[in-house]
Amino acid sequence: MAVYFDHRVEAPDSSGTAVLLAWHSSQPLLAVGSVSPASGGSVDIYLQHGEHVELCHVERGFSPALLRWHPTKPLLAVGWETGETLLLTHPHGEHTLLPPNTHTACISLLEWSFTGARLVTGDQAGVLAVWKVDARGRLHGNHLAKQQYNKPLTNCIFRPTPPAEDVSKLAKAAVSGDEDALDKFNWRKTSKGGGVWSPGSQEGLTIYASTADGCVFSMDDRGRSVPLLTVEGRVQKLFYSERRATLAVVTDSLLLSQFSLGPEGGAQELSKVKLSGRGGQNADIVWTESGLLITASGEQLIRLWDLERDDNYVLSLDENLGFEKGELLNCVSYCPAKEVLAAGTNRGRVALWQMVTVTNQKGDIKTQWRLQTPTELEGNITQLQWGSSLHLLAVCSSSSVLILSEHVMCSHYSQQVAAVQLTPTQLSLTYFSTDTHLTLRTDTHIRAVQVAKDTVTVWDGRCVTVYEVSGQALRSTGSFQCDSVALAVHEENIYTVEPNRVQVRTPQGTVKQLLVFSEAEGNPIMLNVCRSYLAVGTDAAHVRVFDLTRREAKPLCNAKNMAELIPDLGALRSVKCSANGNQVSILITQINGRPDHRVYFYDVEMDTLSHFDFFTGRPLSGLSQSDDGQRSRDNEPELASRYPVSQFWDDSEPRLFVCETVHVNSEFHHASQSHATDKVDVLVVTFFVTQEHGLLLQDTQPKPPALQGLLGLDTPYYYYTCKPGEHDMDSDNAPPAAPPSPHMVVRRALRDFVGLESCDKQTRDAMLNFSFYLTIGDMDEAFRAIKLIKSSEKAVSVCLCGEENREEENRAEFNAGVTASNSGEEER
Repeated sequence: MAVYFDHRVEAPDSSGTAVLLAWHSSQPLLAVGSVSPASGGSVDIYLQHGEHVELCHVERGFSPALLRWHPTKPLLAVGWETGETLLLTHPHGEHTLLPPNTHTACISLLEWSFTGARLVTGDQAGVLAVWKVDARGRLHGNHLAKQQYNKPLTNCIFRPTPPAEDVSKLAKAAVSGDEDALDKFNWRKTSKGGGVWSPGSQEGLTIYASTADGCVFSMDDRGRSVPLLTVEGRVQKLFYSERRATLAVVTDSLLLSQFSLGPEGGAQELSKVKLSGRGGQNADIVWTESGLLITASGEQLIRLWDLERDDNYVLSLDENLGFEKGELLNCVSYCPAKEVLAAGTNRGRVALWQMVTVTNQKGDIKTQWRLQTPTELEGNITQLQWGSSLHLLAVCSSSSVLILSEHVMCSHYSQQVAAVQLTPTQLSLTYFSTDTHLTLRTDTHIRAVQVAKDTVTVWDGRCVTVYEVSGQALRSTGSFQCDSVALAVHEENIYTVEPNRVQVRTPQGTVKQLLVFSEAEGNPIMLNVCRSYLAVGTDAAHVRVFDLTRREAKPLCNAKNMAELIPDLGALRSVKCSANGNQVSILITQINGRPDHRVYFYDVEMDTLSHFDFFTGRPLSGLSQSDDGQRSRDNEPELASRYPVSQFWDDSEPRLFVCETVHVNSEFHHASQSHATDKVDVLVVTFFVTQEHGLLLQDTQPKPPALQGLLGLDTPYYYYTCKPGEHDMDSDNAPPAAPPSPHMVVRRALRDFVGLESCDKQTRDAMLNFSFYLTIGDMDEAFRAIKLIKSSEKAVSVCLCGEENREEENRAEFNAGVTASNSGEEER
């Protein structure tokens, strides 16, 4: 689960009301244009947390009209209502004026070419000019081309340039008689200048520009312009589909026309349709590369047209998620990288829809949009824009400009205490040993949390604060500044990182000890404490474990380079250690950037590495084929074609390990809510891990659909996060959950502990031993363990499990095969 942190821009007092937003495509730079009745207009640049760049402030006695960033450089084109145009450079604030008198009316066009070597400017008097910008972002003299259309210019786009030809291959093909290759060599001679693409120009650019009377022109960067097409009404948006080689035109009356473009410059109308909804210049229209047209025009819904599939549908708000009845949607913005659609409402909320692709039983693929809980802001939201490589969302409302950055809700479980983030500044705390619930509110955004029996430690990115429980309240007992990418807590010690070192601190921040890593071992970036052991992972893929049972931390082993043991290792993704420090589990990202489908186990004492491969999963040949076991096999999803996404060791039992797994293609194939699927989306898989028997599959079960994610394992329970008030309602195929917390955590009993949730330690240890021996197929030891269980009713039930539940037999047969395979590898 994720939330969005909002950062209000630190606008100067003289800036006035914001009217324009523009993100840089890659750098976290936001340009804001403002209007003040007293002083005129201004343009400012802000960083990702809203910090104002003081040198990049430009004021004029008139209003800014358009803002456009260079596609790669920190260079901003600014157009004003008087026709003045300038280039503003970050961070030093140098600005270059385009030659005066080029434009004398309000700027209505500012568009960069894909490489940034050309800039198109246009105004409401119909003057269009093309400018050249060098590799350093400097303007080259006067305009390259200029056209006068005598009508207000409304929209402009560049047609993507074709990929560069291999000249040597083209020459060989031409010599051998290839007519297409000959045509390309002779193109310069045969072209009359009327085509839509001019190879004689430096970039081979084609510019499509529209006017208020519905005309669209094609122009190259040498100024050769030809009429291309005409539509009814003022052109509001132009979109070009490179895959289909079509141009889509939308007018202010929401008339959508599509044209195919021929190589000789002609345009043929393919379709014309009147879109439903309110038109006018206030309609916000977005086009996606996949051919989706999205509009918001102050209605209670958003309209979408899929031009590829010739389909249309609407998205509406849901009052059950926190929206109000009658709330209107003013503006939209789509983030292709995140596949998230954002919309701003008149009640100060940002609605977010996540796009997912659903595959039903028939194999039909359909796009769905899942509405998220809204982000609550202030005022009437008038503009939204995604931008930068960090996928930040800028929001302009009647009261302010804010920058939203996504943050995965932090959570932590340890020693019967669970913490789950509710909002950017609020934590829900559950103390299971006393069945109490507290809420912690902070003054800053929470980026990490660590809980212990009596303390809660939070970090906001710059400062660590420690809280202690005092009755039904929490009080701060220590705080210190710290710029650390990782945080862990054990008893009275706080562990933070800096280059090549782990710092052991007091709650007040005093450094008591340094755990040093060499340059070759890398910088610590991951910390995990389980019971009294600390696992550390570095950016150089080294892993090390420390014993925390003494006054000072002692290393259990030398730093181990996982890159020497794991082929194609790109980076460590997660490092966790067992409760006795003997095993370290590792998830990695491969060199190609994809998550590995294996979970690795490093044995600290034996200095060996093993793994379980979720891509191959359990072999079908290891399953019992008896009729009695058929139902259990149908209810147990297979492990094949999966990869692990999270991992946990039992808080006290060193043999028990659990991880969440998802399908390899889960981002494209989500389980349909209206149709049952053969495989469950998220599967929770539990192992016994020992030196003698290696990896033993203990249990598999689907994650309950009402729950969000696994938080921890502490026998006899799995701990899951959930939305407030939600719990698993599906009890047909899974053991019932314990009563959920009123806030954010649900406990679910392990399969073998259903009915024994409140047992004492002796019974719990006996039941774990019974489950372990049953897993390896040692029935004699299993029955010896069962005799120690005090509940005779449960003992009888477990003893009869061989007749009533063949899943245990299937598990034992599978593990027997794994053991035999491991033995064979050891012999080799």
